[in-house]
Amino acid sequence: MCKVKLNAPTRWNFTSRIVSTVANNYDALLQTFENIIADKTMDDDTLDCAKGFLMKLEDFEFVFMLYTFEQIFSETDVVYDIVQQRAMDVLYCKKIIESLLAYVKEKRSEGSFQTVYAKAAHLTSDPQTERLRKRRLSQLHDPKERYRNLYMAILDNLSEQIPRRFANLESMRFLELVNPGKFDEMRQIFPEEAFQSVLKTYGQFFDSGRLRSELQVLYSNQDLQGNRGKLCDFLLFMKDMELDSTMPQLYKLLSLVGTIGATSAGVERSFSCLKRLKSYTRNTMGQGRLSSLALLAIERTLVKSLEKTPGWYDRVTDHFLLKERRVEFTFK
Repeated sequence: MCKVKLNAPTRWNFTSRIVSTVANNYDALLQTFENIIADKTMDDDTLDCAKGFLMKLEDFEFVFMLYTFEQIFSETDVVYDIVQQRAMDVLYCKKIIESLLAYVKEKRSEGSFQTVYAKAAHLTSDPQTERLRKRRLSQLHDPKERYRNLYMAILDNLSEQIPRRFANLESMRFLELVNPGKFDEMRQIFPEEAFQSVLKTYGQFFDSGRLRSELQVLYSNQDLQGNRGKLCDFLLFMKDMELDSTMPQLYKLLSLVGTIGATSAGVERSFSCLKRLKSYTRNTMGQGRLSSLALLAIERTLVKSLEKTPGWYDRVTDHFLLKERRVEFTFK
């Protein structure tokens, strides 16, 4: 049993998942809706929905667009996942994007179009064999030519939008400076290009000489590299060891890189705080509980400091008791 994902505007990749699910289970979905329509016990609303879905699945243009985008989404989802996971390796990400562009250009061919068109015609009915219903349509070219132009326009648009989406990738070269996988390599040869990248974009916020020295210490000190896991763990490690004050430029750079990840999340949300913020923005302003949860997530450091304040939990409890409840919590 395959579950079709619900679409959500704040999760654009869910659209690609729906396309993939429908394309890979086309025959099964078709049979399911036919069985529902044939079932006399179904209510009218269910029958109407099933008839609508069946009509859509038997529509040539829908199926043609379905398999046109399915062949693209199957590649873009993988590429965007890789880019998100390997964000600190900018050169590798550039190669992956270039390979994606090459794939899109490869699909922009007569052979690829014929494959998609033939598949859609086999599953539905070839529009070339149908009579044109409206007189004004007789002035158009062959229906196949119209779909060929549509197919090529989609691929052309992708070829234009992908480079635009990653146009600023080169300016993110400085992410490599704190890539744990390259510390040994950068100990031998200092990453000058990546270093100049951070100075070019954020130079006004850094002491370049001090930053260079602190990075060299990081690359050569195995103890400092002891925590090569997640960036957030490395930041906490520096904070706990009070290295944020002894190596302020490095700590500032790590904080910058940590911020970049949350503001340029790719295919899916990767940060727990971002998940709560996303849930907050998708719900109405009147839901105070979600607002409070989002605020607690954002001001986590402040909350931890307040927890150490004497009487903090008593004040929270007193505030809770002031709320109108069905159950009486106050006893004398």
